[in-house]
Amino acid sequence: MRRPLWMGIFAACLIPFVLTLGNSMMVPVIPVMQSAFGISPTQASLLITAYSVIAVVLMPVAGFISDRASRKHIAMAALGVAAIGGCVAAIGAAIAHSYSWVLVGRIVQGVGAAFAMPLALPLAGDLAAEGDRGRAAGLTEVGNTVGKLVSPMLGALLATWAFFAPFWAVFALCGALSIAIAWMVRGPLRPVARAPKKGLWRSAFRQHAALLTATYVSGAAGMLCLFGGLVSLSESLADRAHVPEWQNGLLLSVPQAMLCAASLVTGLWLARTRARSRVIIPLGFAITALAFGAAGLARGMGWQVAATSVGTYGIGTAITAVDANLATAVPREVRGSLSSLYTSARFLGPTFGPPLASWLLGFGASAPSFVLAAIALAAGILCAALLHRRSAQEGDTTAKAGREAVQT
Repeated sequence: MRRPLWMGIFAACLIPFVLTLGNSMMVPVIPVMQSAFGISPTQASLLITAYSVIAVVLMPVAGFISDRASRKHIAMAALGVAAIGGCVAAIGAAIAHSYSWVLVGRIVQGVGAAFAMPLALPLAGDLAAEGDRGRAAGLTEVGNTVGKLVSPMLGALLATWAFFAPFWAVFALCGALSIAIAWMVRGPLRPVARAPKKGLWRSAFRQHAALLTATYVSGAAGMLCLFGGLVSLSESLADRAHVPEWQNGLLLSVPQAMLCAASLVTGLWLARTRARSRVIIPLGFAITALAFGAAGLARGMGWQVAATSVGTYGIGTAITAVDANLATAVPREVRGSLSSLYTSARFLGPTFGPPLASWLLGFGASAPSFVLAAIALAAGILCAALLHRRSAQEGDTTAKAGREAVQT
């Protein structure tokens, strides 16, 4: 592949990395902002929740627009909006000392993220050659998981200088990436058609119904299990007495490192293996179900960390295969719309996973692990059935085409 296209794919992979940093960096800073502004825990958590809710609502709109205009230009503008949101929040915290201004800045940042985040996968798919789309999709997932891995540590590090420093970091990173995309993306600036033909979405949904259902189920269930499992493990680590917080943070980063490793390995392996995804996706969820079940039975903290880490590896394997499927199988004219719905489904994980795990902890320390294992198992079985059905339909179509060719 020509170097300029790989530069564009790299820029697309940086979109989820930077936007994940922009949200997750705030987690370690929330307690500090709570005391600095004199606000309640609910008001403090709203700084993260507002970002996620705005993103979930607007992402389908972003995908719809991206199928009619330049994905590159939309990504540049959206990252610029996210940078403005970071700047407003930083000024509100550092100069105005106003919680309201910080909240407004976070909402603006969420609007920018909503229009930029779902473009990473279709933009990488547009730039990559057909045989390289699976690998490009895997690399976008790597960008996402690396952002999850380093953001808590980076947020805590910046907060040692000033609690509003992460907001300035959002301003700098999003602004720099917007400029970088303008220079690095040399591929096609517009979709194949200005506006997809009427009925194309309906045709795509009908033709890829099984695949899309498996995709959305996998995205929602995978992220729900990931964030629920991390919250459950975090609570278990917090219950340990006389253990430094940095040590607990280091242990909590192990499952996220495994998630990153799974995305990298699976993405590189799936270069030309779309057919294998019908095995890889259910297998990933099966690994997660077994590992989370083992985490619920584990008594030692080391075993619990190890089991949760294996579970997140399974999630990374399944999710990366789903990304590759979406990047290679869906028509380019509607790739933005369908990818944005997938990204919205994924955002349900950080929205509902932590409160679900916290509620389940009231029934016992092992309850979240067992329930999440059941969710992963159900998702794996459903995806296996849907992808097998799709494979059978493709086989029937191929056989019919072969018979027609012989007759002619």
